[in-house]
This record gives sequence, structure tokens and C-alpha cells, in this order.
Amino acid sequence: MVAVTFLLVSCLVAVCIAQPARPNPPETFFADVFVEIHDSDHPVFGRGFFAQDATLGHRVESGTFEDNTTLTGIALYDKGFEYIYRSAPGSSPSCQVRALNGTIPKYWGWVASATYEGTRPDPYIHATLNIWRYRPGAGFEFELGVGQTTPNVPVLSNLYQTSTDTLTYFNQFFAVTPNAGNFTVPSICLQ
Repeated sequence: MVAVTFLLVSCLVAVCIAQPARPNPPETFFADVFVEIHDSDHPVFGRGFFAQDATLGHRVESGTFEDNTTLTGIALYDKGFEYIYRSAPGSSPSCQVRALNGTIPKYWGWVASATYEGTRPDPYIHATLNIWRYRPGAGFEFELGVGQTTPNVPVLSNLYQTSTDTLTYFNQFFAVTPNAGNFTVPSICLQ
């Protein structure tokens, strides 16, 4: 009887801690996001959108922060350039341009090497998430939180670096080809 009870408890424990299916979010998407950036000074909060068209090799991350500063990064791998646009109250808009080589990296490619860390309640969305983490090197970590019944829909991602943590909540995540207008380069970047 003791052996049967032990076996039954062991099976129940194994089921309770079983690893869920590995997330596989789409590489082409549009998402409405809320971003928190924590560095050594103070947290900064912003809202914006992330979008990627993996077929064309286009990616954009854009946000407006509490002080009304707007930061937009547009990577156009088919054109070979990345544009970092910044607009802040009281200063002229600026743009940095740099060359890109190769093809667009997978946005979620690191998830294939991630380790399941278990579940964690999230106070912002009032849900329990499955957490996956990837540690490629010292002082650098990626984390992805997905719903327990929607493993391919990102809810949050964290980028932990030595001095800065960036937390992104995906308020809405759509597995769609983004509108081409999302990748329009600001005219100041083309001068």
C-alpha cells in the first residue's frame, strides 16, 4: 500500500511540475506595448508599438515616454540600414543612421535555447504566466512570459543587462503582417 501511495504521489508531482510546450511566437507581428526601463537612476515608463515583417526584413520599435520623448528604431535589412529617431520637447529631432549587414535576426530566436523557469503571478495583468529564460552570458538575460493556455502569444518580455532592465508588456499581440506605414523612415533620417 505504501509503495502504491508513493508511486501515485510521484506521478502527481511529475504532472504538476511538467514543462509546458516551448513558446513559438510568430516572427511577423504587430504589438501594442507598455515599456518600463529601470537603470541606476530611476524608472522610465512609455507606450508604443513593436512590429516586424520577417519576410521583408523590416523591424520597428517605437515608444513615447513620460517626458514626451519619442524614440523609434527602424531596421530595414532589405535596404541595409537602421535608423534611430529621437524627438524630445525643447530640442530638435535627431536621427542616427547605421549600416546593417545580412538578414533580419529572429526576434524570438533565443526562445529555442531558453529554460522553463516555472510560473509567476503578474500583478499588472492579474494572471499567472509561464516564464522562459535565456542567459547567453554574464550580465545579460532574456525572459519571456506567456499565458498558460496561449504559449505562442507573448505577454511580457524582460531584457536584463548589467546596469539596465527593460520590461515590455505586450498589451495586444497580433500575428499579422504589419502595415507598411509602420516602417516609414522619418524625413530627417534621409537627409
